[in-house]
Amino acid sequence: MEEKSITSGNNTFSIIKHFVQYHYLFLFIGLVFGLILVFVNPPWHTNDEDRHFYNAYALSQGYIGPQVKDGKIGCPMPINLIDAVKVHQAIQFSGGEYIKKENLQELVNQPIESQKIDFCENVNSVTLQFAYLPAAVMIKVGMLFDSSAVWIGWWARIGSLLAYLILVFFAVKIIPHFKPLLILVALSPMALYQGASVTYDSLSFAFLFLLFALVIKYYYQTTPITFKQVLLFFVIALLQTSCKDGYFIVYFCLFAININKFNSKRLYISAFFLLIIATFLPSYLWNSYLSTLTYPGAPLQTDFLFSRDLNLKYQLKDPLHLVGIIIQNIFDQGKLWMSGTVGRFGYSYTLLPDWIIFLQLLVYALVVFYEKPKVPLSNNFKLALLIISVLNALALIFGMLIVGSPVGANMIYGFQGRYFTPLLPFLFLCIFYVPLFKGQEVIMRFAVPIYCTLVLWYTVSFIDSQFYY
Repeated sequence: MEEKSITSGNNTFSIIKHFVQYHYLFLFIGLVFGLILVFVNPPWHTNDEDRHFYNAYALSQGYIGPQVKDGKIGCPMPINLIDAVKVHQAIQFSGGEYIKKENLQELVNQPIESQKIDFCENVNSVTLQFAYLPAAVMIKVGMLFDSSAVWIGWWARIGSLLAYLILVFFAVKIIPHFKPLLILVALSPMALYQGASVTYDSLSFAFLFLLFALVIKYYYQTTPITFKQVLLFFVIALLQTSCKDGYFIVYFCLFAININKFNSKRLYISAFFLLIIATFLPSYLWNSYLSTLTYPGAPLQTDFLFSRDLNLKYQLKDPLHLVGIIIQNIFDQGKLWMSGTVGRFGYSYTLLPDWIIFLQLLVYALVVFYEKPKVPLSNNFKLALLIISVLNALALIFGMLIVGSPVGANMIYGFQGRYFTPLLPFLFLCIFYVPLFKGQEVIMRFAVPIYCTLVLWYTVSFIDSQFYY
């Protein structure tokens, strides 16, 4: 009888130990708070979520690429769905406005009038639509239940969230070390907020976290890197750039790993060309498709001159001045950008308090500092990873100056700190990994999930208090 009791106790302990693993903890915390964010974040309220939602809805209705009517691009949509989206735009929270929960509940109970259709203009219709697939699938599911306009938006968010969680779950599972860092960034307020929104950032972030996991996995494996592994890395990079461009430099973190670790030099060279293909193929194919269509130009703004080609030509006239502009903007906006990597909500106007942003960044550094694998990272690997990730960060800043800012501007317009969020694992690993002390893996196994839970609980309470009454 005593032996059965001991055996039963051991089995229970084994089951608990099995599920108290980082990837299961990530999935549980991410699902709970991700779903809360789906509903507590005001409808269509993430930055540019209205435009992303229109693309997801168009895709769910079978529209691929921009539709044109009366010289405008967009897609046909139910009128009361368009109206519901517009109601939740341009709310001046900074001026003391709030969303009344009673009014929101009225919209929640108002079914979509699918027979009353109008053309909805959307300047983002030219965006490659792969990233909206999860949201589009769940929109179709939601429509089976005669959902309201608000519920359709929530169903779309749930689709994005599930895709985000599944991809990052596998990233956390396969990475052999630095799981706490990956979890902390992936469950940070900003990352999960984007993951639980209808935006291309959801899949883009997830694929970049997966690339980080693969690089660490390949670095620590004792066997040579094979063609199948390079092909997997290529496919993930291809899928990421199909969601959002601007991160192609970080793909080349694969080459931070010593060439001798690859199965052959030929494979190493092949990997380089495959990643070049991953960088340019999706945009080339999409732009080739768009070139077969006839649609009007649709700039986001008309009060300034916006032209990538003219701006690039202007800025490159004086490279030293260009460098000065970037440095000046880093000093002027750097704090805001860094804060935006942790938590910036409501059309990107509402920041989490400074103390929680500082705490989050400090915890990133601490988990790297206290995790010490038996085989330390080489200085060459860290340096290469650092150079690549910094170059990608600078490329993002430069790209926004050229593409998102008026011609000849000295100020970078529209740059958001969340663009840096998927680069944080690379940067913090390079800067704060110092193999001097014994690791505290057991402590982190419990401390990290508890910390993530507390921060996310504070975040959802903060959002609820800032945007509703």
